This record gives sequence, C-alpha cells and structure tokens, in this order.
Amino acid sequence: MPTPVKMPRLGESVAEGTIGTWMKQEGDYVEKDESIAEIITDKINAELPSPIAGRLTKILVQADETVPVETDIALIEESADSSSTQSSQEAARVSAIPAKSMGQAATPVLEQLDMTSNGSLITGKARRDEEEEHYRISPLARRLAREHGIDLHKIAGTGINGRVRKEDILSYVEQRREATAPTAQSVVAMPVCTSVEAETAFPAAPEAVAPVAAGADEEIILPSRMRLAIAEHMVRSKRISPHATTVVEVNMTNITKWLEKNKEEFKRREGNTISYVPFVMKAVCEGIRKVPVINSTWTADNKIIIKKHIHLGIAVSSDAGLLVPTVYDADQYSLAGLAKQVSALAYKARNNKLTIQDMQNSTFVVNNPGVFGTIISTPIINQPHAAILSMDAVVKRPVVIEDDAIAVRSMMYLCLSFDHRSMDGAEAAGFLQAVRTKLQSYGREIDIY
Repeated sequence: MPTPVKMPRLGESVAEGTIGTWMKQEGDYVEKDESIAEIITDKINAELPSPIAGRLTKILVQADETVPVETDIALIEESADSSSTQSSQEAARVSAIPAKSMGQAATPVLEQLDMTSNGSLITGKARRDEEEEHYRISPLARRLAREHGIDLHKIAGTGINGRVRKEDILSYVEQRREATAPTAQSVVAMPVCTSVEAETAFPAAPEAVAPVAAGADEEIILPSRMRLAIAEHMVRSKRISPHATTVVEVNMTNITKWLEKNKEEFKRREGNTISYVPFVMKAVCEGIRKVPVINSTWTADNKIIIKKHIHLGIAVSSDAGLLVPTVYDADQYSLAGLAKQVSALAYKARNNKLTIQDMQNSTFVVNNPGVFGTIISTPIINQPHAAILSMDAVVKRPVVIEDDAIAVRSMMYLCLSFDHRSMDGAEAAGFLQAVRTKLQSYGREIDIY
C-alpha cells in the first residue's frame, strides 16, 4: 500500500505550505531522505525529504498549490529493488526522431524534444528558456500574481538576478490599490452585538470590509504573509491560553565575568561564539527536570501531556522575521555544545538554510529580547506549549548583599509566561527558582564541557 507524504508543519505557527517545485516526477525512484519537493511557507523555504525508499506513484498537490499542513501531497510505493526501476527510467529517457518514411532509418535526436502542456513539441532550448523564466519568478510570487490577476512581465524583480519575489507582487498590488483608491477615507461600520447568547447562537457572518485609504499624513503598509501568520498565531494563543506572567531577578555577575575573560578565547578555539543564552538554556533544563509540567501541552479533551524529551526552541530574529528553530534534547548538551547548536541554528536562520526538522517539535521556547536592551518582557506562549521564558538584558546596578552592604552586580530579569490551565503560580515560581539557583551556582571558574 502506498505511503502518503504529508505537507510538513514548518514551525508551530505555520498552518499551510506551498509546493514550490517537484524535484521528482511520477514514476521516479527515490531514496529515503532524498529531496523530492521544495516547500514554501511564511517562515522558510525547505526541501522535503522522502520518508521511505520507493517509487513516487502519485503527485496529489501540484507546484504552486497551497494546502494545510498534514495534507497528503504525494504517494510513494515502498520498494527494496531500486536498480530495475532506475534502469527503466534511464531507458525511458532515450528517444529518437521518427523516420520520414517506411524505408528511411530513424535519425538520432540532435536536440532533445519535450512535450508542452497542450501536447505540442518544443526543442530543448525552448524548454531551457521556459525553465529559466520559471526560475526567475519564485513559486509564491507566481501564485500571488495569479490570485491578483497580474502580468508578471510588468514587474521588475528585486531578488537575485532580477528574480520576482512575493514582496515585489505585494508592493505592486499596493501601488495599484493606491492609484485607484478614493481620496476620501472610507468609514467602516462595525456591527454591535447586544448579547453574548445571541452571538453564540447566531454567529455573525463575516462582512465584506471596504478598503481603507490613507489620509494626507498617513501611510498604509501591507503586512507580509509572515507578519499575518504571526498575528494570527499570537491572537490564537491569547484566546486559547489564560496567560499569567511571573518574574525573578538573577545575579549573573560570575557568568558575566567569565564571559568577559573567556569569550574571545572560546571563539578562537571552538569557531563559534558563546553568550548568556547557553547558560540560561542549561538552567531551563534543570528547572524542567524539577517541574516537569513546564514541558507540557494542554489537549483539546482537557488532559495534560508531559513531554519526556526537552526540545528547546530558540527565538532568532532574521530579515524574514522571527524564527524559532529547535535544539533537540537540549539537556544532553554541555554549555559548549549548546553554544555550538545555537550558533549553527542562528546562522541557518539568517541565511535561509533551516530545514524542516529544524522548525519542528519544540516543547519549550527561550526568548532573548535582552539582546535589544529590554529590561522586562511578557512573552506570548508559543502554542501548544505550556510556557515560554524571556531573558532580558544583563545590567549592572546596585544591590543589597550580605550584611546589608550595597554593591554593584550584573543583574537580569527572567520572565515566565505560563498557561494557567496547566499550572498555578506555585509551579511557575518553583521552576523560576530552580533556574535562578542554577545560574547563580556558577563560580568564577566554569566548566563548560
């Protein structure tokens, strides 16, 4: 029985994906983990590996089509015999031009012929030109252009080698909208619900919203698809989870002094940087071991699933937006190992090299807005997690120490937002206390291995 290949979920907030191109065609043999298609989402572009070795028997979703995650997009017939299948594929590619008459020998193909969608033959050069044009326009840009009825030849691409990107399409749509928008600002009447019961019994149908024109001193910005996806995910998270936030203050003085002394030597020796993040990740793993409900999910049928593996999502800011790749089994790494994992994921995120595996299966997220100088944050939970931790800036300030003395110390606030369905403040505070204890336990000399 064929094995279905599903549209993967590239990140917890991603609800759909687009087939960019199929790298294999129906009838082709594929190896396990061999790339078979390019997947495009609002977060990343990634190649989809085959879950098994076998023959691609059916493509269910065509290039440029967008479908929800977990949708079957192809079928693969599992097979252990690859040699005969591959040989038949090679034989099928050999062709010759038919003879002009019964008595004339067939002439070898001098230029490869191909079949167009309407059944006519085109030369290999024409096909190469068509493929070059196909590459010049990203699949998502072509889909958006089709949705808005746009002639792509009218748009100058801003991507590499003049490639037309989705941003070019959205900019063109906005310019066209501004050119045809009325000068007076439209007023949209908002429906008023007089009772909760009426709204529940008879939910209002979505009403068409008239486009809003910018005033003389205003500018309308069309959000990117990623921004829209983030907005939807944040609203959904606040609607689903009753959020509560608790904060602790941590003395990071010894870690700060160690970093000041060893950071450059570590980079020279290991080839990557080390920061406060691996220390916090290590402490988070310690806290989860002591308060396992932090690493859980509330189910639709009102149960709590405790995750046995600690897969930490790390928030990374990139040109494309906020990405949250995953460090799998983070509790199994040393501080140096965590630093290496974080550096590798940050590099991949900022260079559009994250894989499907990188963006899945996180069980808890560590956010680091402190790199931008924030002092206290109240993060929104990344569904379906039970909590999320923000580490804010490490700042020197006067604090009271032993014998009521006042000294300057490097201090940091840790802010935990948690789902109040899964836990109460006692568990949340107990987790933060364990994290703080671990961070403050480091002495002047730290074993990072």
